[in-house]
Amino acid sequence: MTCPKCGESARFVDYRSKDITSLVGEMRLSRPYYHCKHCHTGIWPWDAVLCLSDESLTRGAEEVVAMLGTLDSFGTVAESVLPKAAGLSLSESTVERATENAGKRLGAWLEAGEVFGPQKPFDWNCDAEGKTCAYVSLDATGILMQGPNGAKADGRMVEVGMIFDPQPRTPNAPPGVPADPQKGAKKDAKKGAKKEAKDDEDICRPCDGVRYLAGHYTLEELGQQLRRQGAHVGMDSAEVHIALTDAGQGFERFIDVNFPRAVKIVDFRHASEYVNDFAKAYRPGKDGDGLATTWCHMLKHEGGLAFLKVLQSLEASSIGEAAQASFGAALSYFRNHSGRMDYPTYLKKGWQIGTGGVESACKNVVNHRLNKGGMRWGEEGSDAVSHLRGLFCSSHDQWSAFWAHKPRPKTVNAFSAA
Repeated sequence: MTCPKCGESARFVDYRSKDITSLVGEMRLSRPYYHCKHCHTGIWPWDAVLCLSDESLTRGAEEVVAMLGTLDSFGTVAESVLPKAAGLSLSESTVERATENAGKRLGAWLEAGEVFGPQKPFDWNCDAEGKTCAYVSLDATGILMQGPNGAKADGRMVEVGMIFDPQPRTPNAPPGVPADPQKGAKKDAKKGAKKEAKDDEDICRPCDGVRYLAGHYTLEELGQQLRRQGAHVGMDSAEVHIALTDAGQGFERFIDVNFPRAVKIVDFRHASEYVNDFAKAYRPGKDGDGLATTWCHMLKHEGGLAFLKVLQSLEASSIGEAAQASFGAALSYFRNHSGRMDYPTYLKKGWQIGTGGVESACKNVVNHRLNKGGMRWGEEGSDAVSHLRGLFCSSHDQWSAFWAHKPRPKTVNAFSAA
């Protein structure tokens, strides 16, 4: 046979046995062994055909171990879950290696431009004007890290990106039809600033389709991969692209570069926090609470430019020393971002105005697994498990499509022989 390492001819030596773990138990496999005299490499071609992992797991066993390792701690999976769920007895370190190796393979394939499963467009929901809308959003969340030999290390941010198709904003109306604006205005006027920010348009609506990516990405890396996911679910076929962010550093350029068609919307809740902080510093006590409610209502129903005019109209002498910092922060924020706060128009069209979807993704995709009590991660392991979490939480077809994907890395089946 041809040596996969150097391309020269490798000779058959003999048949050699190997103990493997499958979902039906342990077994011993006898398979042909070849040796290349040119590069001194030993080759077992059947290992590749059978998709045996580095831990001598069959493909089915590796998938189950990696799935469980993606859902719970490696120790819990090894000690309590695997024996009951699959009748497998594996060490914690084997579960860890199998899970992280699967995540590394996934990360390498995503970086190489792979997407999984047949290309199938989402059935994009319509807005109030009957136009199909595709959403994109991104955020980041922190995890605790551990250096070599248990040394202390700074935490790391895991970037999370998503392409999604949320259900229409108004739950009891036909798809795309927004709530009655007059009824909504009366209802909102009775609410405080915090409740105003948590109205139905700011809550994460269930999605009819979603693709997540999570890992230690640069924004450039995330953008390239997220565009491929969008193309795979027919994002270009949607008539309107909507990008929801919290206006974090670099996010606006990210959208401009990777999704230039998108209407950029600044998360209403983040904007309202600046309003709330300044109002309460400007008018301490109950007066500040009432002012915050009034201003947040204005922000939602008149837009960011209207509130910016309010800020610019305030006389410097009327702003006390304690409110100067929050006033400066609010003024700068709305000068930079008010053009992406036309909330009345967005709501009239039936669009989402909150980043609840991606904030929920940070919790469900990353924090529920990587931020459990006492957990510390290494660089490669946290990146690998984040990739798997994004895949597992995406639309249900993605996990199976990844495990059916070919080819597997060629380096698994060769070793340097003395």
